[in-house]
Amino acid sequence: MALRLCFNFAVVNTTMFRKTACVGLFLCATALGFAQQARQYKWWVKFTDKKDSPFCTCRPAEFLSARALARRAKAGILIEENDLPVNPAYINALKVSGARLHSTSKWLNSATVIADSAIALPLARLPFVTQVEYLGPDIRISNPPNRPARERKPLKAIPKPAQGQSLYGYASLQNSLLGVPFVHAAGYRGAGIWIAVMDGGFTNADILTFFDSLALQGRLFQGRDFVERDGAVFESAAHGSSVLSVMASNLPGYFVGTAPDATYFLLKTEDTGGEFPVEETNWIAGAEWADSIGVDIINASLGYTTFNDASLSHSYEKLDGRSALGSRGAGIAASKGMVVLKSAGNSGDEAWKYIGVPGDAPGVL
Repeated sequence: MALRLCFNFAVVNTTMFRKTACVGLFLCATALGFAQQARQYKWWVKFTDKKDSPFCTCRPAEFLSARALARRAKAGILIEENDLPVNPAYINALKVSGARLHSTSKWLNSATVIADSAIALPLARLPFVTQVEYLGPDIRISNPPNRPARERKPLKAIPKPAQGQSLYGYASLQNSLLGVPFVHAAGYRGAGIWIAVMDGGFTNADILTFFDSLALQGRLFQGRDFVERDGAVFESAAHGSSVLSVMASNLPGYFVGTAPDATYFLLKTEDTGGEFPVEETNWIAGAEWADSIGVDIINASLGYTTFNDASLSHSYEKLDGRSALGSRGAGIAASKGMVVLKSAGNSGDEAWKYIGVPGDAPGVL
């Protein structure tokens, strides 16, 4: 039997299941026939603990790179329980129950899964699960899996901007406002710094001449696509390429960014198919990945306030740095010694007028 969900509240926990069959969330069953597949949704599953985990804070090299450990040691940051990966036995139990794994979060001790409601809601009965929360529909993506990077064609001549011959070209005004020429003159161009850029896609970043020096010097990496769960990021949206260009472009006389000598990892966390809270769990998964390899800076020109399902949208009262999933994850990311840069948003002169999640998290710039 296929099931049609009618949501009042989108959170189910173990106590609710034990005390009553329906509190705040009621299920409308509709007989549509066994042949019709039930609609798939994404759900956040919160675990009780990390008991009996095969991982130990005494062996951090099993889940953190040498560079990540060095960054923490330099800042005096200890390895904690929230650094331990989620217990594999808990993940396996979710799979046995019929849920498909989308992502995990060691920091929030949770998993995001794909399942219909008939599979997802009973997960709250498992003894190691405290909460099951609805995150939105499972949006089908049409991007081809793992498109390889294309061949770069070098420029025969660097074009010149019409307004002058400055070293920074079209980036002259923004760089001067930031004091970038003085910083560069002092020798600080990003060399040795690892930066994770999180966005909705990086279309053509594999062939744009702005990034030739990055590619030729081995400083531009496809990190991971946390939306489609593969390694392809040169797709879906050009917004990430634009954000990357402000930092990483290096065409002297045409456009030079703020940190052209840094090393960049491109992470796709924004789902361009729709706005739903699952993107916050994608953000956390990306931040944890960046932390684990030893990234120094996270730059995310992303923010969340309203969603396609208005019942899931954030209210201003929830911008307290600890209510939204994304904010909780971003606050932990900042506590691990990374500099977390987050856009304020584009709503200053609109009805919303506030920043978005996870910009409200403590430690986030």
